[in-house]
Amino acid sequence: MTDEPKMAIGVDLGGTAIKAALVRENGEIVAQDTGPTEAQSGEHEVAGRISDLVDRILSANQLTKEAISGIGIGVPGVTTAEGVVIIAPNLYWHHVPFRQILQDRVNVRVEIDNDANVAALAETRAGVGAGCDTLFFMTLGTGIGGGLIVNGKIHHGASHSAGEIGHMCVLPEGPTCACGKPGCLETLAAGPAMARYVRVALSEGRSCALQDPLEITPEAICRSAEAGDEVCRESVKRSAHYLGIAAANIINVISPDVIAIGGGISAAGETILDPIVESARNYSLEGMFEHTRIVLATLGNNAGSLGAAFLVL
Repeated sequence: MTDEPKMAIGVDLGGTAIKAALVRENGEIVAQDTGPTEAQSGEHEVAGRISDLVDRILSANQLTKEAISGIGIGVPGVTTAEGVVIIAPNLYWHHVPFRQILQDRVNVRVEIDNDANVAALAETRAGVGAGCDTLFFMTLGTGIGGGLIVNGKIHHGASHSAGEIGHMCVLPEGPTCACGKPGCLETLAAGPAMARYVRVALSEGRSCALQDPLEITPEAICRSAEAGDEVCRESVKRSAHYLGIAAANIINVISPDVIAIGGGISAAGETILDPIVESARNYSLEGMFEHTRIVLATLGNNAGSLGAAFLVL
């Protein structure tokens, strides 16, 4: 008789919602549940809501805490090896020892990491990079984040913050990023940059399918670009140009097996992927590009909770 596969609970902790999943070590999601974050109530209340979600999932599946290896948490912020959340703007947290807070409450092993890191781990273990040794995950949305997997494990680096590709400088003379430095990838290629390009074009009197300011979202821009709108195509191509430069730099320095593109903007599919690949090919060192697959991530909204579970499996 073989032992039952190990299980863990992975928690994707967002600014507005908490998504929890009971996950087997092979990546199978057994059960899921969600609840509100209500971060403004404080970290102890958030820990309580996570504990309630865990209890609910276990009870619904007739399990006790002894049946799980622990709880993993993906946090939208900077974390330390000790499980302290240094900063998580969407949660209003600064230097919060959240691993200890939650562990004291649930009395099982708890591990915490950055949300992009856990998504990278998920794509390596159960997604588009399954079976590979080295993967870089790039998440595209309002910001740009990243996670690096080396030898199948999250690579944190000396600062425990490796992978911050959004703040790679791709244009030294470029606009100032929110971080205070010029020419960061995020300020040139993230969702707000795409929308800004379209708004500037409209202010110059150019014709565009998107006229209502509320309609000018990255998703709408990508749809209109695919439909042939010239301004939107230029916006997508401009962002993809800089994303491709960043991907080329990753290839030239790390030479990963896979670069996985995820996040909300990746829903545009080949409309955003193809020009990223073209740009990366142009800026990669000859003989290196063909050894890295640049592909769309496949786990979507499940990446966060899956990857978080893998922290303890």
